[in-house]
Amino acid sequence: MSFGAHLARIWRRRLLVAGITLFAGLVAFAVAGRHAGMRYTGTATLVTASQNSSPDQTAALSTGYVAMFIQPSYQDMLQAKLGLPADVSLTAQTAAQSPIIFISATGPDAATAQRAAADAAAEFLREVNANLQANRESLIDQMRRAVEADTKAGAIRVPAETDMQDRINAINADPTNDLQLLQSNAGVTATSTGAKRTIAVALVGGLIFGGLLAWVLGAASRRLSSPAELMEKARIEPLVVIPPGGGTVAELQRERQLRQLAATIALLDVSKPAVVAVAPVERMPGTDKIAESLARYRADHGARTILVHADATPAPLDAVEGDTIESVAVRWLLVSPESGGRMREVFPVVDPQGVHGLLGMEHLGKLVTSLRGKADLVVIQSPAVSESAESYMVCAAADRTLLVTGTGSSADSVVVARDQMERLGVSLLGVAFVERPGWRRAESVSNDRTATVSGPDAPNRPGPTPSAPWTTSRNGDAGSGDSNFRLMGPTEDAAAPDASSKRLDDATSNADPKSPVG
Repeated sequence: MSFGAHLARIWRRRLLVAGITLFAGLVAFAVAGRHAGMRYTGTATLVTASQNSSPDQTAALSTGYVAMFIQPSYQDMLQAKLGLPADVSLTAQTAAQSPIIFISATGPDAATAQRAAADAAAEFLREVNANLQANRESLIDQMRRAVEADTKAGAIRVPAETDMQDRINAINADPTNDLQLLQSNAGVTATSTGAKRTIAVALVGGLIFGGLLAWVLGAASRRLSSPAELMEKARIEPLVVIPPGGGTVAELQRERQLRQLAATIALLDVSKPAVVAVAPVERMPGTDKIAESLARYRADHGARTILVHADATPAPLDAVEGDTIESVAVRWLLVSPESGGRMREVFPVVDPQGVHGLLGMEHLGKLVTSLRGKADLVVIQSPAVSESAESYMVCAAADRTLLVTGTGSSADSVVVARDQMERLGVSLLGVAFVERPGWRRAESVSNDRTATVSGPDAPNRPGPTPSAPWTTSRNGDAGSGDSNFRLMGPTEDAAAPDASSKRLDDATSNADPKSPVG
């Protein structure tokens, strides 16, 4: 996938990213508001005394004292011993490679901060020096015991005691490793809590985390959201990508891609007339328009085209008003426009629940045979592959099959449909990917039957106005020879058929159910 495809994956989940970013900003705002105001830092300075050590050794000793001071366990003990408030924090650092140590305390006001720094420095100095003095006392005690042992062994008492006292004086006079107070009050500095910076950092962090989460969710999801994901998740390169349309430029792009697909079908290396099945992998908005658009484009090019609605699409009232209706095969009606257009449509003469009985290989074979002599191209709109097992028989009856998928489809469903088609010997033309800008728009488009073709070269045929769908009724059993089929008007007024329904009644009642061709 390209970098743009990765960005698009994140952009499609922009609401998630925005929500996480906003949440992080709100949390940071609440924390910053709780600690809003000025913070004061008081400082006291200590120095490491040394007479016989080199400067680098003294600096290393100071670093060790700082490490001891900032230990969390020692901090807790010091806080409890000094009785410091919970909002006061202590820290320490050295001044470059020098023996000076800065003890700092941060608090809500200047007096508290300075007092805490001075108390912490004094307590730390006292504890360190007390431990060093204890070590010296232990050394002096050992020297005294040694002198006493020597005098008992016969040594001269006075010279031994004199030598011992000189050593004791030297030990007491040597302040090596001791801490000395340099300044108990080195000043107080006031700093802002940095609420703006805290909120900005939180927003940036939330944006980055949200973007990563959106990318991971997109990569883990088996739903397709772009043609690049069809290649990534299903290992299928789309034959053509149909843009969603909308604006002028988008409609031109959509028209260009549909014309490219129509040209590909026109150049198929199959016997004429050709039969092409358009099979959506899943029922979704936009996929049902591909077959109709292909049929209309080929009709505009002068080819006699028939569109077969094998997906149980009912014949709308205004699709047959003023048109010529004839029966073909068994229980199919061929509707030809009176205007002499080169595109005709075939509708099933059964209710949607019973259309599956017409999609067997025998019925489809008779239908295709009867239509080959009436057209140069037959386009069959198949039921959704994931919903109807008969879709495989529809595709098997065609010369070529175009699988149609799009945004929101399952990658696993596409792979299963392709593999099953190949196992059944269906000749696949390829996979078309239909993009769509949003659920609401796509759903609104799927509710009408206007052609998706637009632009200056679009067919000069006004789109039908929306009307109530036709329902069908049937008397007798489907397998009996005397079955009569009748297309009724809208369900709410089925008892009062108009002129169009009467013409449909005549066409269906005169058809011989046993005859394969009307």
